[in-house]
Amino acid sequence: MPREERYRCFWCEGQINHGDRKYWAGGSLLLQVFLAANSGRRVNPDGSICGACRRRYDRWRQAMQNDFDHLDVPVNKTDSQENEELMQMEVDTDIVTENEDIESEKEESQEEKERKSVTLSIWRTSKSQGSCIVCPVADSTSMRVLSDEQRTMIFLSRSIWVPKGARCCSNHLYKGHLSYEARQSVKQSKVDDIILNKHNVEKLIDNFRLALKHAGSLDFDDPGALENETYKTITGLDRDHFNDLLDKLTTMRNSRLRSVRVALAIFLAKIRLALSNRVLAYVFQLASKRSVSRICHQVRVALMQDFVPYHVGFQHVSRETILAQHQTMVATELLTNGREQVVLIADGTYLFCQKSSNNEFQRRTYSQHKHRHLVKPMIITASVSIWESS
Repeated sequence: MPREERYRCFWCEGQINHGDRKYWAGGSLLLQVFLAANSGRRVNPDGSICGACRRRYDRWRQAMQNDFDHLDVPVNKTDSQENEELMQMEVDTDIVTENEDIESEKEESQEEKERKSVTLSIWRTSKSQGSCIVCPVADSTSMRVLSDEQRTMIFLSRSIWVPKGARCCSNHLYKGHLSYEARQSVKQSKVDDIILNKHNVEKLIDNFRLALKHAGSLDFDDPGALENETYKTITGLDRDHFNDLLDKLTTMRNSRLRSVRVALAIFLAKIRLALSNRVLAYVFQLASKRSVSRICHQVRVALMQDFVPYHVGFQHVSRETILAQHQTMVATELLTNGREQVVLIADGTYLFCQKSSNNEFQRRTYSQHKHRHLVKPMIITASVSIWESS
């Protein structure tokens, strides 16, 4: 069996099989000059070069931007060389085209990747996982890693990016969520460029949905979740007075449907805003209006047991206390004959109500004078901010 003839590349001296011989070293004057300059040897016109060396030459010629085109003139060759060159040029065109397609695909994929990523210059917290992002405590054993939803809530409320793996002390959490005061105290470290790709943006949108779902209702369970003005608008009491009244309800317990805080907020909102039970059920995310009715009844019973006997009525305060702390000098001088007499103020008003389905209560609340259903309470107070009876 005849031995297959092999050739060597003139430039890199690598072996070229006879079937893979594609490029003639003496194809043009510019190619001969390029090979002689890089190899330091005289170019044999009958020599060959491999495909890799030919592509290196093509890239160099393209980089020169046609500065040496006047040297790119063909060199005379024999008929056999011409036939072989024509045959190999067809193969060379396919390979060069394939390489150009690969490079263009790489460039397009890089451009597409850049288009699919977004860079945001925003404030972020420290990337250190050994310290709390809220307080200066470091290496505490009670630290907890913040979840994606908690980091998203901070970004929504404070526009501060919290890196993944950030930690905070456990006393900053309330029922698994960062408390309102803790979110307001998160420390920003520096402005950084945050790169978000398609996956990051999709995950961030999902976290937005979860965060908004958690923050969609009035969260009275978290003592600091709502502003003091919000407490006054909804319940008629500021946050400190609300907490004081809550502490008085010692006989009431939490249930699986609501906490004592939420129950008291529903009751005060019912009195303050006169909303229907159906609306309150929607606002506080309860199952039905009957749940609101039961909660209001439970709070009313608890207030009658734990609050009213100690803060309303003639029995909850002594005569000496009224004279010393709850009676003005003006009332004493104008309305009494001596300093040992107590001045009480009786005041009545109308509280309009809806027509009840209970026939007895409906008849009792109807006013022939106003031609409406109402309740007319009579309140007896001292001259300085204390109720005696109602």
